[in-house]
Amino acid sequence: MSPSKPAPRNINLHPPNHTPKSLTETTFDVIVLGSGPVGRTLAAQTSASGLSSIIIEAELYGGDCPFWACVPSKALLRPAETLSASRQISGAKELVASVPPATVDVQGVFARRDAFTHGWDDQVILDISLSQGCTVVRGWGELLDERKVTVKNVNGEEAVLTANHAVVLATGSDPILPDIPGLKDVPFWTPREATSADQVPQHLIIIGAGPVGTEMASVYAGYGGRVTLLSASADILPGQEPQASRLVREALEDAKVDVRVSAGVIKVQKNTDDSVTVVCSDGSTVTGSTLLVATGRTPRTKGIGLERLKISPNLEVNGNLVVTGVEGNWLYAIGDINGLSPTTHMGAYQARITANAIVARAKSSAAKVLDASPWSAFSNTADEKAVSHVIFTDPNIAQVGLTMAEAKRRGIKVKAVEAEFQFPGAWLHAESNYYKGWANWVVDVEKNTLVGATFVGREAADLVHASTVAIVGELPIDRLRHAVPPFPTVSEIYTALFAAL
Repeated sequence: MSPSKPAPRNINLHPPNHTPKSLTETTFDVIVLGSGPVGRTLAAQTSASGLSSIIIEAELYGGDCPFWACVPSKALLRPAETLSASRQISGAKELVASVPPATVDVQGVFARRDAFTHGWDDQVILDISLSQGCTVVRGWGELLDERKVTVKNVNGEEAVLTANHAVVLATGSDPILPDIPGLKDVPFWTPREATSADQVPQHLIIIGAGPVGTEMASVYAGYGGRVTLLSASADILPGQEPQASRLVREALEDAKVDVRVSAGVIKVQKNTDDSVTVVCSDGSTVTGSTLLVATGRTPRTKGIGLERLKISPNLEVNGNLVVTGVEGNWLYAIGDINGLSPTTHMGAYQARITANAIVARAKSSAAKVLDASPWSAFSNTADEKAVSHVIFTDPNIAQVGLTMAEAKRRGIKVKAVEAEFQFPGAWLHAESNYYKGWANWVVDVEKNTLVGATFVGREAADLVHASTVAIVGELPIDRLRHAVPPFPTVSEIYTALFAAL
């Protein structure tokens, strides 16, 4: 059984209901390990198709997303974003400026976040699964044998479950804690503490400048705190289009974040006044009140019985998410645990594909071999060609498909099409050219289709889906010209991209 992780703010991770002893049945058609949005999506679909489905959860029902990740982080980010936007609109900026200090009501923001997490009470989410016909049990699930899972809770209660058709691994991921000298001796935040905090640190030092690091820098700088962001790479947000990273870095610096690049951390130490000092590879040091380690995540594969079945923890899956090397099409891995596309929405997409496969195989022996052709109901093609994500800094980075660098690595002959947000829709969104934004298309020259897109700008997250549809539909660029964006909106960026072709 996996050891229980400490809960920030003394949140109870193990409510006493839905224990293993309370189960009246131990055989189900589908057993799901993990109650995050990914596991719940799959179980809801299999249950709706007539397959009995049980969801096992070791901690709060709902997983990280509603309590520690996507939901609370965005609840924290949005108020400062809207306040910043109001400073760029005549008629609003004067009112904001007249009420010093022009910062968010921090305790009001924390209260808003607490409302979205239901005060870290998981009953609302659990009741949804129950209403969908799913069975729920609290405890840590481990593979015991083929189609057999043992579940054991913190009180030692245990039950052995049997699956008629499928066991689905949807256990998510854990934060990566780097092997930095001194780190184990220093109190530090992980993303859980960062998203559940109820005080603004005097000086927050963030190790790691990926999505979590940059978003939390935006949060706490927006609340008036001092923030230092350390990136081991030559820029923040490695893996994004360089111009996108540059625009976010400039915005963070404008917000008074001390951004340091090529600054890998070589040592951490606690001082006598309880402050923390970080020593960087470039010879610089920084001392602050609170340390956040945001250096990425790793699939949660430990303690779930993989070794018992001689399955490598570096899980690989086929096109309908069956774990490779396991005979019989009974073991699936979806979401963060398979490492393909570690976001909530892509994991839920995998859940829908997997549920289609499980239901088809359960209802027809002829369905043991499913249609694995691209874009079929049983193939996760989007994980290869149309992964989308948003980094909710201010400005947002919204990206889908391939960057220019990745397209070239794959040997695709591509060209970049770039445009800035210089048109009436953007000017009305934030006058006096305050709307700083940039967009990029990656076009397959030989096929004349879109294979990637990036949008950077305030509230740009909602712009990317049109490009996602174009990539999935493999629509010719000439046909896309006839998709006319309404005036005056920021969607006019599509007209600007066509003009730049």
